[in-house]
Amino acid sequence: MTQPPPPPPGQPPQGGWNPPVQPPPQQQAPAPQQPPAPPAAPPSAPPSGPGFGQAPYGGYPSAPQLPPPPSGAGGSFAPRGRSPKAVRILAAVVAVVLVAGGIWLFSVGGEDGDGPRGSEAGVPGGSHAKQLFSLEQPDTHVKDAQGADGSWATEKIYAKSSINAIEGYRMNGKRAWRIPLGGPVCAASPHMTDDHRTAVAFEKGSGGCNSVAVFDVDTGKKLWDQPIPIGRTIFGGGDVNLTVAQDTVALSWIGGFAAFPIEGGDPLWKSKETGETCEHSRYGGGARLLVVLECDESLTLNQLDPKTGHSTWDMRLPHNLKDGRAVRIVDTDPIVLVLGIGDASESEVMTIDDDGSIAATFSLGDRYEPGCGIGNLGSEACFNVVATEDMVYIATKEHSGKSDDSLSRTNEVMGFGFHSGEPKWKSSAGEGRTVFPIGTQGDKAIAYVTPAYDKGGQVVSVSPGDGEQRGLLRLPDKTAEQQSRFRVPTMSGSAPALYVGGRLFLQRSLLYGKNDTDAKEKAPLAMGFGTGR
Repeated sequence: MTQPPPPPPGQPPQGGWNPPVQPPPQQQAPAPQQPPAPPAAPPSAPPSGPGFGQAPYGGYPSAPQLPPPPSGAGGSFAPRGRSPKAVRILAAVVAVVLVAGGIWLFSVGGEDGDGPRGSEAGVPGGSHAKQLFSLEQPDTHVKDAQGADGSWATEKIYAKSSINAIEGYRMNGKRAWRIPLGGPVCAASPHMTDDHRTAVAFEKGSGGCNSVAVFDVDTGKKLWDQPIPIGRTIFGGGDVNLTVAQDTVALSWIGGFAAFPIEGGDPLWKSKETGETCEHSRYGGGARLLVVLECDESLTLNQLDPKTGHSTWDMRLPHNLKDGRAVRIVDTDPIVLVLGIGDASESEVMTIDDDGSIAATFSLGDRYEPGCGIGNLGSEACFNVVATEDMVYIATKEHSGKSDDSLSRTNEVMGFGFHSGEPKWKSSAGEGRTVFPIGTQGDKAIAYVTPAYDKGGQVVSVSPGDGEQRGLLRLPDKTAEQQSRFRVPTMSGSAPALYVGGRLFLQRSLLYGKNDTDAKEKAPLAMGFGTGR
C-alpha cells in the first residue's frame, strides 16, 4: 500500500508509519484536580470503604468527602497478558466469582421472605414494561466457563455472543439468525455503524485471538472474516483490542495494529512487520477514533483519521501510568478517560474538549464504582461512567442504608462538572436499591435501578441540574428475582445493561460450562424488557 504523505511541519507522523519514540510536548496533563474542601457529609453519605459484596478496585485512594445535596432536591434525590489462553481463564474465573457473589448478595433471605424489602415504590413515573424474552444459557460440551463478550440492539434485533457464534433474536425471543465463527469471541466492538454493522474478534481453530469478522446486526449476514495480520510477533497476537469508528474497524494486539474498511478489503493502514517504535495500546470508537499511543515510556492520546490513521491532535498523558492498558476510553463524544485502572497509581477521570485540550481531571476514591473491566478486558469498558457536554455521571459503591436492617444496601449517582471536575449533587437510589448510569439521552443520564427483594428494577433519567430522577420504565415485579441475577455493575469487557429504543436488555458475558448445571438453570443469559414487541 502506498504510504500517505508526511504530516505538516511540527506534527509527528502517526498511525502505522513509525511515530517517533518521544511524541512532541503538546499539552501535558496537569496534576489531578482536587475538589475544594466541602462541609461534613450528611448522615446519608456513603462510607469510604468498599461496599458489601463488592470487589475493591486496585489503586483507588480515599476520595474527599462530598458536599450535601443542594437545597430543594427533596425526595427526588432519590492484561496486559502474554498468553491469550491465560487471559481467558483469568476472565472466566473472575467472572464466576463475581456472578456467584452477585447471586449470593440478592439471595440472602430471598427464599424464605425475611430479606431486605427495599423501596416499595421506587422512583415515581415510568411505563410498565413487559418481559419481552428470557434467553437460557446455551448447552455446551465445554467443561469450564467461557467468556462471550459483545451484545447489540436495534429496533428489530437483539444480538449476543454465544458459544462459538453470534446469535440474533427478535423481540419475542425467537432466534432470527446465527453466525457460526468456529471459535469463541475474544473481543467485540460496542459500537455499530449507522446502518448497524459491527465487528468481533474470535479464535478460529487454535492459536489465540486470531481472526476478525464483520456482520450486519439486523440481517445476521456475515459480511467478511479474515485472519488478523499478526505476522511473526513474539507474543502471537495476544491482548486484542477492537472497535468500530465511523466506517472503519480498528484492532490492535501485542506487537501490531491494523484498520479495515467496514465493507472489507485491504487494510486502510497497519503497523510495520518490524521496527515499529510505538504501540497502539487502546482504542476508543464510535463518533471518533481515539488511540492511546505508547512510545517507549511516553503515553499520548491521539485522535486519528479513521481512513488514514494520521493523527489530527495529540496530548500527553500523565507519566505515572504503568502503561497504556491502564487507560480506559469511556466515551469519544464527549471525550472521557478513566486513568490508572489496575495501577498502583491514583485513579482519576479526565475530560477532554474536542480540540484535544484537557477540560478537567478529578480523582476517584474507593467510594466510586466505575464498573471497569479488569486487567486487559475491554479498552472501552467502564460501564458506570457516562457523560454529556456538561456533566459526568458516576456511580458510588454500595453502602449501608438508613434502616436498621444491616443487609439493606444503597448507593448514589454523583454528578461532576465536565469542565470543572467539581461534584455538583448526588442522586440516591433509595433504600434497598442501587443505581448505575448506563447511557445518556440528550443532556440527561439514563440509569438502571436494580430490583428490590420483591419489586422489579427500573430505568430512570437523571437530570443534569439537580440529579432528580424521573421514571422511564418499570420492570415487572414477578421477575425481580431473575433480574437480580444479572451482575450490575460488572468487571467484564461487555456492558451488563443496554437501553436502546425504550427497551432494556440485561445480559451476562459468561457462558457456564457443562458442569455448571445448577447455575445455568438459575441464571438467564439475557432478558429483554419493553412496552411492546
